[in-house]
Amino acid sequence: MDYFFLLLNNIISYIEATGSSLDNTWITMNAWQLAVAALLCIVLCTDCHSIRNKSPRPRTPEIPSADSVKFSPLCASCTAAMSALSLVVKWDKTEPVILEFATIICKLVAKQSWVVCDGISGQFRDEFFYVFRRLSDESPAKICGLLLNECADPDDVTQSGWMVDLPPKLTPIMKRRIEKKRVKHTHPKNGRNRNLRVLQLTDLHVDFDYKPGSEADCDLPVCCREEIQSPKKAAGYWGAVGKCDIPYWTFKNMLEHINATHEIDYIMLSGDFINHFDWSYTVDEHVDTLRNLSSLVRRYFLTTPTYWAIGNHEGVPVNSFAPHFVEERFWPTWLYNEFVNMSKPWLSSDSAKTVLYRGSYSVKVADGLRLISLNSGFCETTNFFLYLNQSDPDGTMSWFATELFKAELSGDDVHVLSHIPPGDGECLEGWARNYYRIIQRFSDTVQAQFFGHIHADYFTVFYEDMHNTSSAPIGVLYAAPSATTFSDMNPAYRIYDIDYTDHFKVVDIANYYADLDKTSKDIPPAWKLLYSAKKEYGLRNLSPQSWNKLVDSIVTNEKMAQRFFRNAFRVGEPACGVDCQRDLLCSLRMGHHNSTLYCPSSFAQAPATNFEFGSGSHR
Repeated sequence: MDYFFLLLNNIISYIEATGSSLDNTWITMNAWQLAVAALLCIVLCTDCHSIRNKSPRPRTPEIPSADSVKFSPLCASCTAAMSALSLVVKWDKTEPVILEFATIICKLVAKQSWVVCDGISGQFRDEFFYVFRRLSDESPAKICGLLLNECADPDDVTQSGWMVDLPPKLTPIMKRRIEKKRVKHTHPKNGRNRNLRVLQLTDLHVDFDYKPGSEADCDLPVCCREEIQSPKKAAGYWGAVGKCDIPYWTFKNMLEHINATHEIDYIMLSGDFINHFDWSYTVDEHVDTLRNLSSLVRRYFLTTPTYWAIGNHEGVPVNSFAPHFVEERFWPTWLYNEFVNMSKPWLSSDSAKTVLYRGSYSVKVADGLRLISLNSGFCETTNFFLYLNQSDPDGTMSWFATELFKAELSGDDVHVLSHIPPGDGECLEGWARNYYRIIQRFSDTVQAQFFGHIHADYFTVFYEDMHNTSSAPIGVLYAAPSATTFSDMNPAYRIYDIDYTDHFKVVDIANYYADLDKTSKDIPPAWKLLYSAKKEYGLRNLSPQSWNKLVDSIVTNEKMAQRFFRNAFRVGEPACGVDCQRDLLCSLRMGHHNSTLYCPSSFAQAPATNFEFGSGSHR
């Protein structure tokens, strides 16, 4: 590491000495190459994740002491690299050179194709230079604090330690008054003597360019598009359990089946409707996809209330959602407009205004029940705008707490609909911690949390003390299985049984899937029940206490662990090894990023299953 420190100091001296008269691209390229190569060596020796291959295990944010930061060779090397890079960026003619070299590094280090690397470099060009110039103007150390734990700034320069103000808990007298005015339900308003049945569809990732017979195991991050005469693994007509998204007609078939088979009271779609070919994203393609999919849903469920949430793949570039503190040209106004149109006529004018501002909304779905759709794009770790200021983007968390307080005072229960779970490695800790605090404060009001993003089927228990899993369980987050087959999974959907008479609590969950290996062009998917949560896991009810006991059983009982993993990945054999399984077990209690707490050493001895998985994701 000392070698890099000396090398980078020499680079800075070289650039400063020659930069004023530097018109030679070759010299510029060499200075840039040296700086970035050294920086890459630093980053690749740490647990930082690349954009293209994010590990599911989150990094535990630990703020080191000022002394350790001051004398860290790693921080010194990083700061030197950032100083060199900031000087290079300030030269007006260097952007094409930087992008060219970024493409080369992507190819050599991330081992992606030129098509992918060139596309990603171009996608993030404007965003990267906008953010980097503003960061480098302040301090190279600030950038290193964002990249490396060892360089975390004790002054918290990006306000990652922000806290939203929460109202005090209601007094017993206030609770009794509110309870008296709460709507009492003895049966559903629709007159049917049954619970509410709510459909959740998530992570559709529909590929309108899917080609049956194409290669399902290609060298790109996502496959099933280009025709190959003799593919190693041919894509089926209805989809492929491989590195592929689902074709449009498979999603259509799913909706036809649901419409013909189930009585659905309302629908929740929890994000990621766009394909995984994120190196070629365009606003026009996104708009076409969103309009086509929303029209298809309306065709089969014209009178069924349908509520949408924004996923990270709705951004252009992927994961990009600019708060209002950046220039207007970056705002995702086009996306928010589409979501308002998709949600008509189920949103009020006030809810539509909230969508247009922050991509979130609150809506009354029944007497006594509100649904809050929360834009989790503001917690995405590769939403680079947030590194200018992470503090409550567009006031979204403050708005969330206010909406819950209104519901509490009105005696309403609340369900939360969102995309990225707060404990996931792609969610910033500042957001995750505040989300957890809000759920703690309003645990009597929030009856369920519905998320997606993971593609696998799992859940997370929330606790009275976010730092103590021995404290009382207070809530459950449900991450539903994906409709897409990416990666190596069968397509699935989920239906919740919700008790209309008991605070709209979830009383059962039914997951349905189709085994694509048993389909052909002439044999359509046979959608069937995979499991009912209550029966499959022997749950007395679906209370936080019952789910907490199930976590204990999964961790200590090999048969239960095998059952859980089988269901999580829809019977198939996806690529998830021992580390991946351990991460999934940890996530069952990880509502924010304290991996030391939620992944104790005992988890390392968790029961082994018959599955051979590999870590990494492209969700």
